[in-house]
Amino acid sequence: MKQDNELISLITLMDDSDSVVRKAVRDRLIERGQDTIELIERQYLPGSPEDKKELYLSFLDEVKADIATGKLSSLIESPQPMLDLGLYYVTRVADTTTDEGLYFTTLEALSEEISLEIGEDKTSVESVKIFNYLFFNRFRFHHTDVQMQQSESALIDRVLLSRGGNPVAISLAYFLLSRSVGLPIYPLCFPGGFVPVYLDNEGKIVFYLNIFKQGSIFLEETLMQFFEDIGMVYNPEALKIEEERALVAIYAELLGYIYKSEENFQIVSRMEKISELFGGRRFL
Repeated sequence: MKQDNELISLITLMDDSDSVVRKAVRDRLIERGQDTIELIERQYLPGSPEDKKELYLSFLDEVKADIATGKLSSLIESPQPMLDLGLYYVTRVADTTTDEGLYFTTLEALSEEISLEIGEDKTSVESVKIFNYLFFNRFRFHHTDVQMQQSESALIDRVLLSRGGNPVAISLAYFLLSRSVGLPIYPLCFPGGFVPVYLDNEGKIVFYLNIFKQGSIFLEETLMQFFEDIGMVYNPEALKIEEERALVAIYAELLGYIYKSEENFQIVSRMEKISELFGGRRFL
């Protein structure tokens, strides 16, 4: 195999004392992509000096986070980004060791089981009731860490595996799985939160869903009571139906809050960069 002289030079400059040089190295590694980073970790890091390994690993971790942020930026430029990919990239930015294969395999297995049960001949109410039964009873998705202080209860790949998560993470898993099987469930957002709604073909609300009560269906007449139940003030003018991109932004906002409580300000900074991709808008 021909020696990659450029790569060797980049590796030796990762700990250069000049920040301008380090930035140039970082930018070039981002351009070369994930395969180059994995090559460095697999072939070059094991033989590197022990006193530099930790520094190299930290440097490469930031590069991997930047690569994932770049992919997310490209994704959200599309009119309707894919929710599964969006949530994955945000997770990857927070934890660069996230296993892509495991994430999508888990999601696919759950989605296939739901699709088989729902079929194609069900009404909207029947489909949602079946989905709710599978999500809450068969799969047993449930709330943990209700104070929202632990990253393990917020990262969506962990939530899909453990079936437990904080209230916002469980809501995101609900949206993720419902959208993956084609149910037109979207977030109706308001200052401080959101409520899932089922839309018809014209984008009008058919009914509302209360995830805190195992996805129970309710109509507009009881929407005011819903707001009272969650301790919010009902203001119809502040309600807006959002697309999937809002859910990705909500996820980044959630992780930023969680990692701030864990005092991991490096990840907080990464989440702030993602929020900037969405114009800095806050939902929670």
